Amino acid sequence: MRVAFAGRTSTEDQQDPTLSIPRQLANSRAALPAHALITAHFYDIESGRKDLAARGRGRGHEHMDIPVPRDGGITDLLAEAARPDRRFDAVICESIDRISRRTYVGTLIENQLEQLGVLLLASR
Repeated sequence: MRVAFAGRTSTEDQQDPTLSIPRQLANSRAALPAHALITAHFYDIESGRKDLAARGRGRGHEHMDIPVPRDGGITDLLAEAARPDRRFDAVICESIDRISRRTYVGTLIENQLEQLGVLLLASR
């Protein structure tokens, strides 16, 4: 199973992304079955309370040495999920609040992924 990692931290001054993103990835990876492989990494450094249309535009990751490759943010993940040549069949996050701090937006993202045949998983 090909899986995309989805992570998020709050603004840089509220949470250390150099520690939080690797922790989220490790917890997500540990929850996957042995046959699953993380094939893409998407994460943002921004408030999870933003509207979906405003998400994924932060540049906080550019001036930090985060030891996790980045293929883009949440909007990039959703765009790739809609492509027939996407690199993943499922998405995993550490917890659903990493997708969004607003229930409506989290449910909207989960529904979009479901409509595309992509399962959304949370490690806890």
